[in-house]
Amino acid sequence: MTRKKYFREGSSLIALALLLALTQTSFGCASSLYEQWANHDVEALLAEKNQSVIGIREKTAIYPDLMTDDEEDDEADSSGPQPTDSPVIRARPKVLSLRDALSQATDTSRTYLREQESLYLSALSLTGSRHTFSPRLAASLSHFLSDSKGRSRSQTSSATAGISQILPFGGSIDLTGRTNTDFFFSDVNPTTGAPDPDHRSPTDTALGISLTQPLLRGAGHEVSHESLTQSERNLVYAIRDFELFREDFAIEVATRYYDLVQQKQSIENTRANLVSNQVLRRQAEALFKVGRSPELDVLRARRNELRAENQLIASEEGFQDTLDQFKIFLGLSIDDNIDVTNASPEFISMDYLLESSLDVAFRNRLDYLNRKEQLEDSARSVRIARNNLLPDLNLTATYDLASIPEERVFRQRFSDETYTVGITLDIPLDRVLERNQYRSSQISFQRARRDLDLFRDNLTLGIRSAFRELERRKQSLEIQDEIIESERRNVRIAEIRFRQGDIPNRDVVEAQSSLLDARNGYISELVNYEISRLQLLRDLGILFSNENGYWKE
Repeated sequence: MTRKKYFREGSSLIALALLLALTQTSFGCASSLYEQWANHDVEALLAEKNQSVIGIREKTAIYPDLMTDDEEDDEADSSGPQPTDSPVIRARPKVLSLRDALSQATDTSRTYLREQESLYLSALSLTGSRHTFSPRLAASLSHFLSDSKGRSRSQTSSATAGISQILPFGGSIDLTGRTNTDFFFSDVNPTTGAPDPDHRSPTDTALGISLTQPLLRGAGHEVSHESLTQSERNLVYAIRDFELFREDFAIEVATRYYDLVQQKQSIENTRANLVSNQVLRRQAEALFKVGRSPELDVLRARRNELRAENQLIASEEGFQDTLDQFKIFLGLSIDDNIDVTNASPEFISMDYLLESSLDVAFRNRLDYLNRKEQLEDSARSVRIARNNLLPDLNLTATYDLASIPEERVFRQRFSDETYTVGITLDIPLDRVLERNQYRSSQISFQRARRDLDLFRDNLTLGIRSAFRELERRKQSLEIQDEIIESERRNVRIAEIRFRQGDIPNRDVVEAQSSLLDARNGYISELVNYEISRLQLLRDLGILFSNENGYWKE
């Protein structure tokens, strides 16, 4: 082989190696672009779907009618004894309000972030389904070297490109193009023994277009685009489910938060009770010294003081355990120094009419809307399964245009044309699987319809029960408020009579214990009322929250 030919072969291999290295580097850099591309598509899709599914929900929601015969303004009395001052040993904690806790939870809660990722994956799946039904491009380049034991060598270069599209009624159309060039060269001519010059065969090019359209089975937009339709609807369901999760999540944050507030106020009441027992113990000791009280009262007062102290220690330990669990729930570190406020929930009266509320729930509830539309999905599945029982009758048409081989690439002439038109009929001799699928879809539809009826009945029952529960807790709050006032008077009377020597200190301790239980009971009922109120708003589909998770009143 001449030096010139070696140089040509070496240059081709070096160019091919550089091309492969450049391709690998380009695809490595492109991976981040693909990630950004996916994020851009998903964010745009979620913005579009959120606007159409959730964006107008608050404006279009209906509300129950208000009562007109009872317009009392009940205000909760959340006042209580102030905690005694205690020395600060460690750094002052960051005090979280309920709004702060909800905002923190939406930023760092592992559960919340997981649900966000699930919604993202649903949107990402839809981008893939949409891509399947959009024009799809394909292209390839190839170059091959061959060697027949040193006698001759050849190189083949080809390029192929195409585009395909699924048609609206189930067919598909494909457009392809191909060009091919062969290079031949040999070291020695086997006849003359002299070196052979390089030779390149003429370049040939071909273009083709093909159309396939089902006429019976698989025909129609509903059948052919079922996967896209279902993906679109699945994202709508996922957005609604995520909104429902946000509502439930906000209620759970409020429940945990108010549980801490309740425990904290209970600690304050217990600390105040300890102070009262300490005062009683000193009074009992003083009366014993002057002979106005037996020693048994002193021992009893000391025992009650120790019990109150032990109860305070247990309450504080329980509060710290619950606070640590709350940190984990929020996604914070267990070592983060946080605290909650002492503010009890504000009492907000609910004066909605029951019958109006039932109609509101059926129109607003996102999960009920999901179930109604999923019943439509089941009905559509029956129609598609029925279509699969039809014979396969497909129309096929192709057109190919090839060029006359030409030495110069840009002077090719296309003159070789080929047309093909045909119809193919597959006789449906075996449709057992399709038959079973059709019957399964029918049964699934009947189940979905019964499940929707059951869900509607349970929804009605749940709302009626929620109204009764809320009314009961409202009455319980009023009763508990009266009990507190009664126990306060009882404590004042018991303390006066004890100082006068009419009753032993045991009666005073019992009165203070009853007051402590009444205060703790009121806090508990107020928290339970607020959580029940939020749950009722959620059940009616009118618990709207902002981006930080806090609901709008």
